[in-house]
Amino acid sequence: MDDHINKSMLLRGEVACPIAAAAEVLSDQWSVIIIRDIAFFDQRTFGSILNNNNEKIARPTLANRLKRLSDIGILVAGNDRTHSQRKIYSLTERGLSLLPILVEMANWSMNQTDIRTQKIDFLAELANSPSKSMNEFIENLKISHLTV
Repeated sequence: MDDHINKSMLLRGEVACPIAAAAEVLSDQWSVIIIRDIAFFDQRTFGSILNNNNEKIARPTLANRLKRLSDIGILVAGNDRTHSQRKIYSLTERGLSLLPILVEMANWSMNQTDIRTQKIDFLAELANSPSKSMNEFIENLKISHLTV
């Protein structure tokens, strides 16, 4: 997984730029939205992400991004005990560590007067007391995502 990231990153000499590396992982709108839907809205199957996504992600795009996010270690796909053909996507430790960044991205956009966004109270709360609220949120997600 790290090899995939390293091969596709912009390199500055022998050292990869950390901003370029993060941008490579979060390089498109769909990856961030999929992580959002899994983490904040508990949409953990292909069908639930596809059908409950406000941005109307296309089926092939969703399949491609889920594979990519799994390949780079952000997600892991597990078997659904109730349906043999369905996969349940869970965030890995690496994926969970992106959540504070997503919250900050959301709060940045909510604080811009020239960007129309909906105020989302729980995101503002997570950003306002990150040490307590964010840690509790991530610990709760670990229970459902890392123990699958």
